[in-house]
Amino acid sequence: MRNIKPLIPIILSAVCLFMFAQCANPSSASDTNKERILDSDSINGIRIVYVDLDTIMYRYDFAVDINKEMISRETKIKSTLKSRREQLEKEITEFEYKCNAKTFSSEDQYNEEREEIINKEQEFFKLRDELYMQLETETLAKNKELRDTINNYIREHNKEKGYDFIITKIGDNILYANNSLNITMEIVDGLNKRYKKSKK
Repeated sequence: MRNIKPLIPIILSAVCLFMFAQCANPSSASDTNKERILDSDSINGIRIVYVDLDTIMYRYDFAVDINKEMISRETKIKSTLKSRREQLEKEITEFEYKCNAKTFSSEDQYNEEREEIINKEQEFFKLRDELYMQLETETLAKNKELRDTINNYIREHNKEKGYDFIITKIGDNILYANNSLNITMEIVDGLNKRYKKSKK
């Protein structure tokens, strides 16, 4: 049976890729605030901060709620499939018993029951694939919604702050950064405040 990978790393990876793409696209910054023109004489005036994406994913209530929702859906899928599989295995065992005991009244009866078992097995695999495909589709949609909320909020936040760079820290990808440049909790608090309002 297929297993869905842990959801937080999946969501985290999707958000990371999107945010790197945003950083690589200079037009993204100009959409939200007028960019300062930088040259070698003004390099010391560049304002750089960073956000720890791991912390955002574990402290942003919307991300936590998405993870709980996807885990709950996966649990329900597993429960449904477990019940169907147990019923199918029971029918297969009964069929095998009839084969060994030679209790079929005719070859036609044997073929009919065998075909029925095969069809039920195919239906089970089809259901399994459909349910997991649906879960994957929903997870991707939630990932997109999540990364959009994070990126939109950061752009809005930066209209007031006017940073030149907002770097994403993921794991240990930044070897060293002065902690005074860490605006993660500003972002988390703002995201949670906005999310709380949206739920009312």
